[in-house]
Amino acid sequence: MPIKLKKTSTLSTLLFLTIFSNPSGAELGDPANQNPINHKPQWLVVHSSNYYDGDSDDLVTAGIGFTALSKMIQKINYADPSNPTPQELRRAKLNRFIDTKTGEGSLFGFKSEELSPLFDGKIAGTEILATIKDENVGLLLQVPIDFNKKKPCIVVVPASGSDGLYNAKDIQIRGLWGLKHNCAVVYNDKGLGTGIYDITNEQGFTVDGLVAKDNILFKPTIQNQKEFIKNNPHRYAVKQLHSKQNQEAKWPTYTFYSIVFALYELNELFPEPNNLYFNDTNTIILVYGAEDGGAAALKLAELRLRSRINGVVAVNPQIQTSLENSNENISSRSLPDYSSYGALYIPCAIPAIEPNKQDKYVPDASKYLFSQNRCDALKQANLLPTGTPKEALNKLYDYGWKPEMSNQLPYFYLNESIAYPYKYISAYGRYDVTENMCDFSVASTQQDPYYNSGEVKPLKQVNFAEIWGLSNGQLPIWANPDATAIDLVENKDVSSPRREWYSSSTIEHQIDYGTKGAICLRDKIKDPRVIKGLKEVLATGNLNKVKTFIVHGKNNPKQLIDYTSRPYVALNSKVEGKESQLRYIEVENASYLDGKAPFDNTLLPIDYYGDEAMEWLWANITNQTTLPESQIIRTKPRGGISGQAPQATAENLVPISQTPDANNLITIDNGKITFSQ
Repeated sequence: MPIKLKKTSTLSTLLFLTIFSNPSGAELGDPANQNPINHKPQWLVVHSSNYYDGDSDDLVTAGIGFTALSKMIQKINYADPSNPTPQELRRAKLNRFIDTKTGEGSLFGFKSEELSPLFDGKIAGTEILATIKDENVGLLLQVPIDFNKKKPCIVVVPASGSDGLYNAKDIQIRGLWGLKHNCAVVYNDKGLGTGIYDITNEQGFTVDGLVAKDNILFKPTIQNQKEFIKNNPHRYAVKQLHSKQNQEAKWPTYTFYSIVFALYELNELFPEPNNLYFNDTNTIILVYGAEDGGAAALKLAELRLRSRINGVVAVNPQIQTSLENSNENISSRSLPDYSSYGALYIPCAIPAIEPNKQDKYVPDASKYLFSQNRCDALKQANLLPTGTPKEALNKLYDYGWKPEMSNQLPYFYLNESIAYPYKYISAYGRYDVTENMCDFSVASTQQDPYYNSGEVKPLKQVNFAEIWGLSNGQLPIWANPDATAIDLVENKDVSSPRREWYSSSTIEHQIDYGTKGAICLRDKIKDPRVIKGLKEVLATGNLNKVKTFIVHGKNNPKQLIDYTSRPYVALNSKVEGKESQLRYIEVENASYLDGKAPFDNTLLPIDYYGDEAMEWLWANITNQTTLPESQIIRTKPRGGISGQAPQATAENLVPISQTPDANNLITIDNGKITFSQ
């Protein structure tokens, strides 16, 4: 059978051939059932299978329950912090505060009216943990106890951002949507997971979070390791940064594998004599991803596989195209380009950001005590002629950020920092951990918040075994609200290696947030090896007529809308024309953040609209309901003072309309996007 695949790598091509040569019907099902034996795929390694009773433990809250999660973050006690169990770690990962005032619990996610003293959101069912052999990609299948075997469905969730299998929002929002619709849900970590490796102690994490030396998610090969450790103590390698595999090019491959895994396991769980019942011809398959997971979802639809994907929802997708479009509102800056630009100028721009008129407050701006030092360093480097915060802020506005996003910038940089562009540039350039690109490395840092200067220190207050539960897939990994456990550090700080947040580039004790490193990283986007890796991940825009929703927050400073969703939608209209089944939803007053304090008065949760889009897809597929047109959602912020915003209601979270008003309609035609006024 001829198959046209997007070029990825030799290894991923071989893996595809393994699937399609497998007699299990892994062409996602054999309608003729000529070979009814449910052969296990050769690449599949199953690690565990657990049944959760919906009381002591469950698929969604790890036994905590909605009521407890909606009150506060729960204290997770490890019987032995140096040796936590997989169930303890799983509970730590799913321990997320659900702020019901955002609308979660009433308008989306868990619904309070569906809960009772006998059912607190704990869903019973089976959970199967597996990996793709050799590549150590994590796969997780959840099958609820009320899985609809007569009308089967699978919701596929590629992990958000750089996180692993147990991202709390993936499970408690995207996965929950599937479980509530009696679907199986399958997750994959996109080849990233919590792939952190302790170089000094030669240990990393297994797929279920245990510390081990072998059979782990990532283990680099380091020449002259003893010498490297001597010169670089307390350092770590991270799979996305240092594997030299550029996993992003294989995200759609891994997402496809997760579907094959799910169908195989469903046929194992519910066998029928002489019949492989679950296949892609009788099973609804929906893909629901956010951020990087949204990009994986879109690129799966681009693969032109024989497998039948019924629909895709991508929320704030971190998608990149090479589109050059004549529409002045659409351009095609790459992620390495705009993210490294932001990392260069945001620390300087903070003092110029205008506070919210209502409460005179810019969240986290008061923590930037050394912004002018960054401005002075940029001026000295001839990157900021006047060396003022206002000039830096205007440069950000000229590059794609908007004034309505600006109050998020201090929070965004504090929590993402230079590590955000660094991880992609390092991955695209396939940099080895020993190269210490731009004199950065990943290290454990001071965990004590008192008199903290971010110096490289051994893990003390936090055990390495606890890192898996603390990590959300990105750097920094926080030990507590005021100190990090592991972060990207400046090796050549003038005093000693430390977090770039505390780093001085030229004058001792004059913190400038590591300006030299930021300038170096900015220059790396021109490196041929980075450009080569970037070309490997660019999207084609051809969704092969798959019914698709892209939902994007207009105020998103992380996945800038002008360089992600808008150019992708425009490219799709050029490639597919009138045959396109793509709907584009732009949401005002929404970002990558979820509308919790300190942004409760200004932002609304984008995940409400992800669930809304899934409901529209479901209604279309199961009841032939007409899909809505592309549109702008003109929401109403909750208002009030930060931290004291009123309850979100349907007046704030305006639903997607099947027939939007003319002034909300988005028209897309041959690479042009027109926004009604």
